[in-house]
Amino acid sequence: MKRAPIHVLIFLGFGGSQLFAQNPGQRISVDIRIDSVTVRGDTIGVASVVTNRSTSQESLLFYLVDEPSGVVTIRRPTSAPGTKWYPSRDFRSRPMAVWSVLGNQLAPNAASPQLFFESIGVPGIVQYWAGGKFPLPTNEDATDSALVNDPSTTEMITGSTVGVSPWPVDRTPAGLLARLRTLTRSTCSAPLRWLTDSSLCTQLLSDIDQADAYRSAGQTAEAKRTLTHYSGLLGSANSYAPGVTSSAYWLLKVNADIINAML
Repeated sequence: MKRAPIHVLIFLGFGGSQLFAQNPGQRISVDIRIDSVTVRGDTIGVASVVTNRSTSQESLLFYLVDEPSGVVTIRRPTSAPGTKWYPSRDFRSRPMAVWSVLGNQLAPNAASPQLFFESIGVPGIVQYWAGGKFPLPTNEDATDSALVNDPSTTEMITGSTVGVSPWPVDRTPAGLLARLRTLTRSTCSAPLRWLTDSSLCTQLLSDIDQADAYRSAGQTAEAKRTLTHYSGLLGSANSYAPGVTSSAYWLLKVNADIINAML
């Protein structure tokens, strides 16, 4: 009888549908707080904290963030006694920032240490996956279908977070302003709703349009001032504006700063 490879057994702990799904590994929901997004040349660093909600029925075993350009750096976070966090740069040969928790998994109502990785590109909206821990079957034999199943689609919950997207084809200020407009609309709209103040959303979009008009007219100083005003509307790293989540703040501000530096 053929024994299932160890990596197959390990990754059976993932989950992949909507929150509160009933499949093992999916009886979990999470909150993601972005602590910072930093720029180092063409490399973006993202630091976040994942909280396993009190409503979860399973402990968090895995957390993954899609990174199409590949992970340049990923840190092993400081672990509490009895817990070890293991980072990885891919999942089944797909570039991702991956953290697995061994020992004492992240119980409901507990938060992770800060999770940090770097990738080349610009801040963007990417997909994450989270999987809960559940008892594995006692039968050590694996069927052919069990060996080819993708846990990311059958045994994980998934959603959106701030990560690093590849540089767009149009890297001009005009192209990046158009991209910022799209990001702002997505942040203000369902399903994300990372920014819930509709009047603020309107003002942010107005600032982008005004900055682009100044840019087209060759009024660089005015375009830069308008983008600075855009960033200021989001608040500060220590005090987000009302209705602005950590995801909205870091996604939009850092993209605006990148454009401002190019003008």
